[in-house]
Parts: sequence; structure tokens; C-alpha cells
Amino acid sequence: MKILKIAGIVVAAIIVIIIILGLLAPSDYVAERKIVIDAPKELVFDQVKYWRNWKSWSPWAEQDSSMQVTIKGVDGEVGAIYSWVGDPKKTGSGEMTNTGVQPGKELLYHLHFIEPYDGNADGWMRLRTVEGAKTEASWGFSGDMAFPMNIMLLFTSMESMMSDEFDRGLTLLKEVSEKQYTAASPYKVEEIEYPATTFAVIRAEIPVPGLHDFFMESYATISAAMGRAGARMAGAPCGLYYTWDEQNNMTDLGAAIPVNRAFTSDAIETVILPARTAYRVDYYGPYEGVGPAHTALSLFLAQHGLEQIPPVIEEYSTDPQKEPDQSKWLTRIYYFGE
Repeated sequence: MKILKIAGIVVAAIIVIIIILGLLAPSDYVAERKIVIDAPKELVFDQVKYWRNWKSWSPWAEQDSSMQVTIKGVDGEVGAIYSWVGDPKKTGSGEMTNTGVQPGKELLYHLHFIEPYDGNADGWMRLRTVEGAKTEASWGFSGDMAFPMNIMLLFTSMESMMSDEFDRGLTLLKEVSEKQYTAASPYKVEEIEYPATTFAVIRAEIPVPGLHDFFMESYATISAAMGRAGARMAGAPCGLYYTWDEQNNMTDLGAAIPVNRAFTSDAIETVILPARTAYRVDYYGPYEGVGPAHTALSLFLAQHGLEQIPPVIEEYSTDPQKEPDQSKWLTRIYYFGE
């Protein structure tokens, strides 16, 4: 009985100590880490704003190859949700909800851990220009730790517990952003006056992998219809891109041929683009490498406070059947903005 009494006193003392420590320990926490990236903040913000891009620099995605990610809602806008399910011993499961966006400056999100434990926090990624055109990225989160887990905050900080992951993520963000900026830098954007143009167009929403077949079939259909209508080609074949949905790997586009006059056909619509200011980049090479040229144009518009107006035009100036050297293939890309 004496042993049981002593054991009871010890247990009671431990409980009292835990309660006291819990009362003394802070319940709220803040953790934040920073890095300087040699790229404009408008470019870095595209990596931060879209959940689909987080997989390329997330330290947890790097640690857990089994992690499955689902994006719900309109990626890049308030309310979009990034959900993940991974190894319970590494990343567990949870979700992040976009709660606020300041273009080029800040992403706010709410973080909900589901497994291996339930918890909530509010996170942010903030960007500011430093040292000319460089970007300082600040990644952090804050929250409350419930009793008795908050006792650990007496002995260590949340920042010290998370610093390795945050630092690794910021390092990966730096690498991805600087690589993208280096690839886009050689392309010089030219401001031009785009002439009023009449196009014969077949428009559809298709998976991105189906682009080649769509263009080949559509151009053949348009060419045959032009012959029947007595219309003439007035420029190089083009793609008119109205949307490019990377989240679902879909695009809404038109296979288009400039024509000297409008004509009617069941499968073909007439699109007339008015004369207006455009921003152009000339890209030489196989189509698969056109991405950095688009990045250069998107960055130019963002840095000049211009909102992109669809469609984006890709003008395929070189006939592959006449020029076998892909490095000489010219694609002229036009963006409109206001």
C-alpha cells in the first residue's frame, strides 16, 4: 500500500508539473525563413502563386516520392486547395487553402494537418525586390499549439524545428526560379503594331498532347475550304491560344490561317483581330522548347503592369517540309496587353 501511495504521489506531482509547464509555455508560435533569389519577383511569384508549381520546390515532395497531390478550385485564386496524401512517417496528409493573393507580392494560405496529427496554422510567402532586380522571398507560418504539446515550446522554437525544411524549400525555389529566368533572359521583347487580320479558324478545347494532330487535320480542312471559296492565304499558319490550363493539361485554341477575305463553312469560323499594339518574341527551334519565350513575354507584361488579353498568337513562319533543320524553325509569338 505504501508503494502505491508513493506512486500516486509521484503521478500527481508529474501531472502538476505538466500543468504548470503548460501554463508557463507559450501557445502561439511564428516561424519564418528568407532567401535572396537572382530573378524578378514577378517571375518568382508565378512559382509561389500556383499550387501546381509547388511540387517543383516543395521540400516535402522531395522527401516523399509517394506523396499524391490534388488541386481543387481555380489554381492561383482565393479558395484554391492543395491536398496531399503521403507516407504517414514522412509527410502524412493535409491541405492548404489559398486565403489571399497580392499579385507579385504575397500569397496567404491556411494549413490544415490531418495525419499523423490534427493541427492548423496560417502560412505566407512574401516577396520584395532587393538589390536591383533580385527578390527576397520570406516563407513562414504561425499558429497555436494546444496543451500539452505547447510544453515543447519551452525548450525549442518552432522555427528551429522547421528551419531545415524551410531552408531547403527556399533553396529549391531559388534554383527553379533562377533557371527559368536564365532560360528566358535571351529573348528580347519587341513592341509592334499588329495589323488588322482576318483568320479562318477551327476552334476546339483539346488535351495539350493532341496539338500536333489537331493542327495538321485543321489546316488541311481550312485549306480545302479556302480552295472551294476562292480565298487566298494572307500569312503564315497560326495558333490562337485563348486559354492554357496547366492544371488539367488542356488548351482552348484555334488552328488559324490568315485569309484575304472572310468566307463561310460549317467547320470554320471567321475571327477578325483589330489592329493594336502587340509584344513579340521570335523563337527559333523545335516547338517543344518554346516555353522560355512565353515566359519572357509574360514577365514583360507583368513588369510593365499590363494585363494579358487573349488570344496569344503563335505564328509558324517556317514550313517543316521545306526546312529539315529544326534549329532554323521560326515561331513568332505575339501577346496583347493593356
